[in-house]
Amino acid sequence: MEMKSNHDTVDRRQMLQATGCVAAGCGVGGTVLLGSEAWAAHEPAPVRLGFIGVGSRGSTLLRLLAQQAGTEIVAVCDNEAEKLERAKKIITDAGKPAPVVFAEWKQLLDHAGVDVVVSALPVDLHASCYVDVLNAGKDLYAEKPLGLTVAECDAVEQAAKQSGRIVQVGFQRRADPRFIQPMKLVHDGEIGALLEGRVLWSNSWGPLTGWFGQRRRSGDWMVEQAVHNWDVLNWATGSLPKRAVGFGRNDLFREHQADRDVHDYYSGVLEYENGVIVNIVHSWVPPTKFNEEYTRLIGTTGGIDFNSGTFSYRPDQNRPDRVAFEGPANVDNNVLAIESFLKAVRDRSQPVATLAHARAALLACLLMREAVDRGTAVTLKDIGA
Repeated sequence: MEMKSNHDTVDRRQMLQATGCVAAGCGVGGTVLLGSEAWAAHEPAPVRLGFIGVGSRGSTLLRLLAQQAGTEIVAVCDNEAEKLERAKKIITDAGKPAPVVFAEWKQLLDHAGVDVVVSALPVDLHASCYVDVLNAGKDLYAEKPLGLTVAECDAVEQAAKQSGRIVQVGFQRRADPRFIQPMKLVHDGEIGALLEGRVLWSNSWGPLTGWFGQRRRSGDWMVEQAVHNWDVLNWATGSLPKRAVGFGRNDLFREHQADRDVHDYYSGVLEYENGVIVNIVHSWVPPTKFNEEYTRLIGTTGGIDFNSGTFSYRPDQNRPDRVAFEGPANVDNNVLAIESFLKAVRDRSQPVATLAHARAALLACLLMREAVDRGTAVTLKDIGA
């Protein structure tokens, strides 16, 4: 699931500078700052894109990329004709030619016009699709999580290594200055030695059904949804998960979906290798007033709420709370992630969210899921890592 926000274009240069995307006359970021004559002189070859999966998430990414200068969306794949028609309209409404459409992703990968693929499928299809994309020699924007098992991660990483292609995973917060700037301060010691994290997903807007409610397809909520939070905490702590314990229940909301077998509520504790301990509560049962999501980290002198970028300090520090990021709060990090990806493709540079980041986030997810399943403490060995 993705956190939603609006995009503020007033301070676009500041946003792009904060994410390292401004470079005179090159690719995304620099090009939007050039006059029309300079743009014509420096215009790079168009990035020729294929889309695999244009449901809710895929359509969001499609709209954003259709609006990007220097891109051509030449092919779209989905197994539902209605979604393909909607995708074609999104593209043509953006003033670009209608794409060719396919029902199978391997047909799209065989299309000579596709150089770069954006994939947004249900989680159980992620790894197999990503391996096929990379084996076909295409650059890849891969929605999170990377897969459902450690073995699937290994397969994707091996395919990427052999192909040498650019792969960016859909952790859009890693392209967001509202996370980047506070994260640097955390790493520089702003809140002292790190002690504990707190994660909350208190969802009153569900339950979601369909493949989301099927564990074999979504991986359960501790994988499909919590993967974002674990990525932020991995980033902040600079460490890997070590062990976890948890408890939960999955016997609610069956009236909404007969084959629903994902957890409706769970609570757990995860310990990192560097000793940081994180408490997580993840639920679909709260009333409307309790609807909230956050990722927080506390150290010896203060703490950070990553969603708001707010630092707060212990009383003995005699320091007022402050928001670390000084730019506009109303930005769309989906846009920033897409722009960062296009820049990596054009420059052949490392993307902001890598396969290593994705693997570490999935390890935390699988560790917590195994702990909840067993109702006892587990280690990475228990998930085959």
